[in-house]
Amino acid sequence: MDDFEKELKAGFLEEAAQLLSETEQTFLQLESNPEDRTTVEKIFRLAHNLKGSANAVGFSQLGEFTHELESYLLKLKDGRLPIDRGAVDILLRSNDFLVSWVSALQTNFEAKVDFAALASELKAQEERRASAVDDSAHAADAAPANESETETEAEAVQPQEQVSEVPSADAFGDESSAPTEDPIAEALAKATLSSLPAPPPSAPSAPVSAKPASATNSGAANAPEESIRIGLGRLEKLLNFVGEMVILHSVLNEQSLSDDKLLLRKTIHQLGKVTKEVQELSMGLRMIPVRQTFQKMQRIVRDTSSALGKQVNLILAGEDTELDKTVLESIGDPLVHLIRNAVDHGVEGADLRRERGKPAAGEVRLSAYHQSGSLMIEIKDDGGGLDPAKLRAKAVEKGIVPANRALSDQEAYQLIFASGFSTKAQTTDISGRGVGMDVVRTNIERLKGDIHIETELGKFTCFKIRLPLTLAIIDGMVVTAENARYVIPLAHVHESVRPAKEDLHFVTGMGDVFSLRGENLPLYRLSGLLGTKGTPRPAPDCIAIVVRTLKHPFAILVDDILNQTQVVIKKLGAEHSRLVGFSGSAILGDGKPALILELPELLAKQNRTGAAPRETAPRENAPKERIAA
Repeated sequence: MDDFEKELKAGFLEEAAQLLSETEQTFLQLESNPEDRTTVEKIFRLAHNLKGSANAVGFSQLGEFTHELESYLLKLKDGRLPIDRGAVDILLRSNDFLVSWVSALQTNFEAKVDFAALASELKAQEERRASAVDDSAHAADAAPANESETETEAEAVQPQEQVSEVPSADAFGDESSAPTEDPIAEALAKATLSSLPAPPPSAPSAPVSAKPASATNSGAANAPEESIRIGLGRLEKLLNFVGEMVILHSVLNEQSLSDDKLLLRKTIHQLGKVTKEVQELSMGLRMIPVRQTFQKMQRIVRDTSSALGKQVNLILAGEDTELDKTVLESIGDPLVHLIRNAVDHGVEGADLRRERGKPAAGEVRLSAYHQSGSLMIEIKDDGGGLDPAKLRAKAVEKGIVPANRALSDQEAYQLIFASGFSTKAQTTDISGRGVGMDVVRTNIERLKGDIHIETELGKFTCFKIRLPLTLAIIDGMVVTAENARYVIPLAHVHESVRPAKEDLHFVTGMGDVFSLRGENLPLYRLSGLLGTKGTPRPAPDCIAIVVRTLKHPFAILVDDILNQTQVVIKKLGAEHSRLVGFSGSAILGDGKPALILELPELLAKQNRTGAAPRETAPRENAPKERIAA
């Protein structure tokens, strides 16, 4: 296999993956509006083009199965089979099968897949449903008016019985020559391959999996480079700014030979402005709409509600909101867990909803929007809400909290994120294992985000996720502790205060406390959390950084704040990758590195290693002792 053929195959598979991702949404649209003939004709054209393209690049087995699917679609298109939930079910399963197959081929061009079972099921359902349609038609016309009418009916039925497979492409003159929305056929015709993004992973629901029956090293394909769609306008702006940077570089070369420092400073200032524009544009190239990830949740709601016998509608909002591609790909699994949780635990059954004066069909709303430099994602259901008393009782039963421990309602809500916690009496394929929500919080925190719960018993539950727009460049605060510099993400910093001596206290059994405008905050030294050795500064000479990203706020003492700046996050090496409390490193303006801190992780580590846990803020009437200066 020469390089051109490999490139052709890889390009086809990348575009096929994108095509199949979009096709799933088309199937769901078809189910909600089966009378829309435009949709089914579009699906047929896509399958027809996929078959032809697969055969053209040498994936004949893939083309063979797509031919069987095309035959089924043709009968739907011509009205010889009903378009109902059963038809959409097998179409979605076939699409899942093709997605897995394409993924296998991306790993190994020679991968072989056994599709006989699914193809046989397509044919069997096709014959069974066609027979049911014919029986119903005969029953409706059991008493024809005259002999000529009977002959006309027979003539109408006969061509349908003779069609056993899809004709060749030449038989579809009008459709094959009509403009197509499928980029694959156009790419093959021009012998050029466009770059389309691969879909985010979806939750598989098909019982038939496309696993390679054989794989050889000689046929292994190199992992395709990830791609992303970029608007032409963004690229043109980027090229223009790069051109300005080239010009400014030449100007700086000339000025380096002169003594005009004023002109040199002006040029450097201009270069800084252009560099910032290039930086923002470059970051924008990684930003993609959440639309595709959100639309995948429609399938999750459909399948989960069907398995539970519930009626649930998914409402999407803010689909055009953009997020860094890396963050978006990582948020898919947490969203699946939260959506399934909303359908299973949140939305009540139809009978109970009627008793509560609600519509029989429940509603789950998934929305996204920007707020204060972050992305907010909300998953809200109009179900029964969270019962704090029930959550407390289940936590005590499972030994997650002691029976004598008092919990506020908000603390009770947070119990659903505990490992092993579940209110389900029995484990099912959908829920009950007590691991889903734990995974949700872990994955969100790994993305430097947080999740908050709002609920009202009997009315609704809303999960609010806050995420950084990008993981590549952050706004950071450069601080010092024991003569070393560190970067704290500004997203963690609520405010910084130089504490007065009278606001620093020691509470027996609680530790150091900082009284800030009547609120008592647990207080830690950064050098203590990092375990560095040295002589600490007197507390009143330090600066307290207040962090409110967790359920309970706290304050960190640092020696000094040097500045605020944007930093590029560099991953830590393999030997430091397991360090807790550090998200990476950054090169500061003087060319020297500094570690980027994750204060919540450092605090959690401190509590795990034996320090007194700071679970509740001290009471206002708690005895106070002044902290030693």
